[in-house]
Amino acid sequence: MRILAVMLPLLLSAAPSGGEPADVDRLRSDVARLMVELDSDSFEVRVRAAKRLEEMVAKPELGPFLAAEFRRVLVRTDVSFEVRKRLNRLRRKLPKPPAEPVGKVSPKELDELVLQLADDSYAVRLGAAERLNWMFGDPKLVYPLMERLKRRLAEAGLTTESRRPVEAVWRRARVAWLTGDAVGTNSPPKVSDEQIERWLDDLVRPGRPGEAAERELLDLLARDEYVPRLKRMLSDRLARAAGGAAARLQALLDWTKPAMAAEFWQERRCLGKQHLLVGVPSQSPGATRPSHFDRIDDRVAHCVSGNSLSPGDYPVGEAFPHPKVEGAFFHLVNLPTPRRRMAYPYSTEIDDSKRLTAISRRTLERVLAEPRLLSESELVMLEGLDPAEVSRFAGKYFLLIDDGSTAATGPPRWGGRPSRFGMICARLAIDGTKDAMPGLAEAISKDRFMPPTARAPYKLHLIAALSIAARDPWPRADDWLAGCVESNEPLVENRGDSSSSAQLGATAAAILLRRHDRKPTRFGLLPAADPLLNQIKLDGYRFDGEAARKKVEQWWAGEKDMKKAP
Repeated sequence: MRILAVMLPLLLSAAPSGGEPADVDRLRSDVARLMVELDSDSFEVRVRAAKRLEEMVAKPELGPFLAAEFRRVLVRTDVSFEVRKRLNRLRRKLPKPPAEPVGKVSPKELDELVLQLADDSYAVRLGAAERLNWMFGDPKLVYPLMERLKRRLAEAGLTTESRRPVEAVWRRARVAWLTGDAVGTNSPPKVSDEQIERWLDDLVRPGRPGEAAERELLDLLARDEYVPRLKRMLSDRLARAAGGAAARLQALLDWTKPAMAAEFWQERRCLGKQHLLVGVPSQSPGATRPSHFDRIDDRVAHCVSGNSLSPGDYPVGEAFPHPKVEGAFFHLVNLPTPRRRMAYPYSTEIDDSKRLTAISRRTLERVLAEPRLLSESELVMLEGLDPAEVSRFAGKYFLLIDDGSTAATGPPRWGGRPSRFGMICARLAIDGTKDAMPGLAEAISKDRFMPPTARAPYKLHLIAALSIAARDPWPRADDWLAGCVESNEPLVENRGDSSSSAQLGATAAAILLRRHDRKPTRFGLLPAADPLLNQIKLDGYRFDGEAARKKVEQWWAGEKDMKKAP
């Protein structure tokens, strides 16, 4: 056995965390032993231990527990490369471990970790980086670590090879500082004008790149209270500078200018970003007009000219329809300070789905706060927003404002030219979630939807509720479906042969039966094919006479009696 053998008592004594399995003590003992065996001198023992860990990782119920156990090992710096490689491969299959307090860390330990990033041992370097990355989860440690890493990078004796791991971890520390609340929990020390002048001297000194000074000045610009002072000092220096010195000063001064980003979203992905300085026209190659916004705050931006947008005011932090690409939308981001400008690229590195959820929520909450009828372009834009957020919005919206007609002419939508609520319901029918219920069910019971017309024959509100019940049932979905069984109401009106149309009661019965592993056709339900229902992937049905309905009702009464039985 190697170094890991000494870790066995530490692993066995680790404090339990929430969500662990009932037999946690035995599991923790097993995992600790397998960790040690992964580092065995015997090839057979290592292979056997790896196989057993793979079997444990394959059990979803052990995922959170194993993720936490693996992290406890990986944040140590005395773990061999062989063990680290195997655990890193296995943990890709595990969920992200729950947050765990770092605890009290001495300045000496922080200094040692930074030095270990340049250790001769690759395993030690990896362990130090892993532990430091874990520590970045504690806001109180972010700035002290970032300062230590900066000082290490400024050391003259650091080789190019040794610099790489230090710089990589420093960048992650800076991202955590820019995007987190580290400033509020552990304020950096004050900086005097004399110190700023020394950094500026280093920045512009001939024959020197001034990298260390540039890092310090950029971090100072990220502290909002220093921006006016540093802006003034940079401007004074720039007035007397020339050549390369002027270029370096100008690059820093440019960070003080208010900026914004215009994001283009389509099919629920951010496909492009345009960075603009507020008040400065920017014309891309091939563009017919410059993109120019002359003012912006966290609510509204004013466009002077653009290639897609007309002059006028546009919302900030929310989605609004692209005027030329149906279903796509723009999202404007206000970046008024250097800190927000520096943090923006990192804040957009998270998964698009998470950002889309936040954008969707802000957009739809403002509509509910106003409230108002959505335009047709906004209704089409809903397909590009987060389905769960659209569902939560819709359930409230139907009860808050009255339905309205769309224009009589225009491109065909779902089943013709449905009402505004109908367009939302079509969206719910495709990928709505149970979050739309019970608001949708209450709106149906209160008859909040415009009746079908010749140009919009489908009862999309009923189709939406049925689709959600089949795809993502809410807790009382069975009761709602059973309550619909007695209805002969067709799902589409104004059709010549209504007897062949899908019915609310029969389609609800079919969904209810399937939810309980019964075949609808055995209860006398007949398929009622319909092009729109097929497109939505909802199977429509009609009863083959009253006897078929009674058969379903009797079956459901028996099911309920069985549930009540002790």
